[in-house]
Amino acid sequence: MKTLCISAVLSLSLLFTINALAKSALPKSELLLEVDNLQTLGHTAQQQNLPIMLMFGAQWCEYCELLVEEVLDPMMLSGLYEGKVVLMRHVGIDERAPIPDWNGTLIKKSKWAYQLNADLTPTVLFVDGSGREVAPRIIGISAITLYSQLIHQNLNTAYKNMGLNKQIPATPELLEKQVIQAKHNKIN
Repeated sequence: MKTLCISAVLSLSLLFTINALAKSALPKSELLLEVDNLQTLGHTAQQQNLPIMLMFGAQWCEYCELLVEEVLDPMMLSGLYEGKVVLMRHVGIDERAPIPDWNGTLIKKSKWAYQLNADLTPTVLFVDGSGREVAPRIIGISAITLYSQLIHQNLNTAYKNMGLNKQIPATPELLEKQVIQAKHNKIN
């Protein structure tokens, strides 16, 4: 009986460990792309005249997961943001593989985050195609319900600081309404 109990406890313990390892190995988002080449991303941003929004996060960061699930994934799913008003990327500071920086030189994401003082996660930066910050950064999460509005506000600041004559509405709901109205007007 004692051996059976020990065996059951060890089996359950092993199952929980395997489950935890599997969960931690999963990417946080299938929608928000991981940055893999800043030089290429910068060229794309310059060609499309769009700012880049970089979310610095880590696998172990619960607030990063919350931000992705509650704000960034819905933004990506809507189809209203990526490549239209911004280029959105995740920067996993706990990833070991180096990536090309804005000039093509290889750099580790953790070192780059430290250099930018963006190693407190989550931190969201708004940059132009050369990597210059063009709007205030967002550090941490104070009110998840207002985060999308803060992103919209900072995107408008980025447009202005990049010399772009464009602006988006204050909320995702208003942006969606604007896109629907523009489609309606195009049909009529």
